[in-house]
Amino acid sequence: MASMHTQQSVTVFDTTVSAEEAEQTLIETDIDMAETTADRLVYYPYRVFGFDLHAEAFFDDFTDRVYCGVDLCNGKEVFIEEAPQTTDQVVDADMVVPVADEIEDAQQIARYYLLELVRKELRVGSPPDLHLIEDRRIYRPFHLVDCKTSDKTSLTYIVDSVTGDFHRVYLH
Repeated sequence: MASMHTQQSVTVFDTTVSAEEAEQTLIETDIDMAETTADRLVYYPYRVFGFDLHAEAFFDDFTDRVYCGVDLCNGKEVFIEEAPQTTDQVVDADMVVPVADEIEDAQQIARYYLLELVRKELRVGSPPDLHLIEDRRIYRPFHLVDCKTSDKTSLTYIVDSVTGDFHRVYLH
C-alpha cells in the first residue's frame, strides 16, 4: 500500500541556492568534509510585515518602506532589506516547521524592533510613524544536508536556500 503524504500550499521566499550549491558550500568550508548530500528542503515560518515609515530627524524628514520578519518559532526579528520575492508552492506538510503557540503578537514584535532600529540609526527626537501596508506568512526554505567527515563522523547542516548561510543541526 502506497503511503499518503499530506500536501500543504505555502508561500516561500524565492531561492537562489540550489541543493548542489548547498552541498558544495559545505565541502569548500571544511577540509575534513568528505561527502555531502542535500536530501530535502524544510520550510521555516515567518510573518513578514511591510511598513511605510516616516521619521523626523534633527534637520531632515525620512520616508521609506521597510520590512521586518518575525520568526514564528522563537519570536526573533530580522530586518529585510527589500520587498520579499515569493512563490506559491505545494509541499509535503511534514517538511513545514510548525509555528510556536506562544508567539502572540508578531506585528508588535516587528514594530518594536523597527522603532528601536530607527531610533539608533537616525537619532530621531520623536517616535517614528509606522503604517502597516503588508502582513504575510512566508516560509523560508532550508536545505537539510547530511555530511560525512574524513573520519566518518555523520553531521547534519541546514543551508539557507536564500542566502547560503549554514548552521549545524544538533540531534539528540
